[in-house]
Amino acid sequence: MTRTFQLTPLDTNSAAELRQEGGTAYVADTHPGFPCRQCLRDADVGDELLLVSHDPFSTNSPYRSASPIFIHRHDCGAPITDVMPEQLTRRLLSVRAFNEDEIMIDAAVIDGADLEDTLARFLDNDETDHVHVHNAHRGCWATAVTRDPSCDDPTKTAAVQMQESELCHTVMAH
Repeated sequence: MTRTFQLTPLDTNSAAELRQEGGTAYVADTHPGFPCRQCLRDADVGDELLLVSHDPFSTNSPYRSASPIFIHRHDCGAPITDVMPEQLTRRLLSVRAFNEDEIMIDAAVIDGADLEDTLARFLDNDETDHVHVHNAHRGCWATAVTRDPSCDDPTKTAAVQMQESELCHTVMAH
């Protein structure tokens, strides 16, 4: 069975809180080079960003740690995409699978071009609750990934599942 997944980048409310708290200001002087974790796009040259600290964990796991991330200085909205963002596919990544207690159960350092296959492999393990993706070089958190529950709904008829199958086999942004 093909597993599907959804990306869960920094949400709009959390990004607004981090902007309000402030951080180190940057102006993008290269592209790529300043990956925004709210919109999952690399900033364009001249864009204003903040470097802030973000903790993607929700429990007191031994793996809990804050991570440096860039966000646009002003709200840039959520990513609207049905393909894996280029920001992720063009970098060396550290991909980490966690169980429901947020204990790491698998990990890999991969070329971003292999991200979809790695996510599918990790999420094929029923023990995996979610996955964190980080830039491997600087360690910055990029996004969380979960299974897309809309594609595994056993109450849907075969006809509805067939109709939706194309959507359920793509990366769905959350």
